Amino acid sequence: MSSITITDDALIAELKLRFDQTKQALYDVKMVTKKLEAVNKKLESSEQVKSNFVSHMKNEINNPLTSILGLSQQLGSIASDPNMVEMVASSIYSEAFSLDFQLRNIFMAAELESGETEMQISMVDIDTVIADTIDSFKHIAAEKGIVTQFAPNRPEGEKLLFKTDSDKIHQVFGNLLSNAIEFNHQDGEVEILADLVDSQLRITIKDTGTGIDPANIDRIFDRFTQMEAGVTKSHKGHGLGLSIVKAAIDLMGGSISMNNNQGDTPGCTFIITVPEVEMDVDADAFSVDGNEFFFDDGDDAEAF
Repeated sequence: MSSITITDDALIAELKLRFDQTKQALYDVKMVTKKLEAVNKKLESSEQVKSNFVSHMKNEINNPLTSILGLSQQLGSIASDPNMVEMVASSIYSEAFSLDFQLRNIFMAAELESGETEMQISMVDIDTVIADTIDSFKHIAAEKGIVTQFAPNRPEGEKLLFKTDSDKIHQVFGNLLSNAIEFNHQDGEVEILADLVDSQLRITIKDTGTGIDPANIDRIFDRFTQMEAGVTKSHKGHGLGLSIVKAAIDLMGGSISMNNNQGDTPGCTFIITVPEVEMDVDADAFSVDGNEFFFDDGDDAEAF
């Protein structure tokens, strides 16, 4: 049986090769472990955020619902006082509106998350969608003395009709308007513009609020993210609205940008741009908010 003679140089070279391989393997294991730790940390953080969100949303839903039930019970005992009835009825509407708005956001977020959201395309009267949304938020704006300005730069009677998803435009604009009011100063202003730019719909919402810290601008569209947290936070909300706005705009193939206002005017400006959908839609039908459709019959339009 013959023996194999290994020179010292060959042995050293083999040991060095084995050492380098072991060193690389240890490095790879270290990197994998580090990545797993990072993923685990993100999962823990995500679970904590979702847990906090569920807890917070429970209050966001239960509080207005409890108020509606309590206020409704009062109506029977104050029926003889018209002023009190009017005040209680106004409070019930305010709480019901808040509950409806929160639930719409939750449902849309769930649909966007599941990937089952479909585009419901119609010819949309953009000016009417914006005007109706402003009107629905007027009681909230009035509480802070906020003036909302929207004056379409079009000849009287001329409509801004655009082929898109009415319900998503409605919800996107509603969330942006809600934020513009919530984060505005007392007696502030909200200025809204809507027009076609390069055949795309562009809606601008400018407020006179506090603006957004530049360090947080990259985070504002993250789901469940709020710049304030805890019981000491000064603004309502659950950190879901802007993430819905971003996801819906992405689904429509559009874009959204945000900038703090320059000069002496405080606040910030959001701009959304949405391309028109390239598909055939019945030219005689158009939608206001995704639920109402109007059919042009000569000079008249009827709703149903």
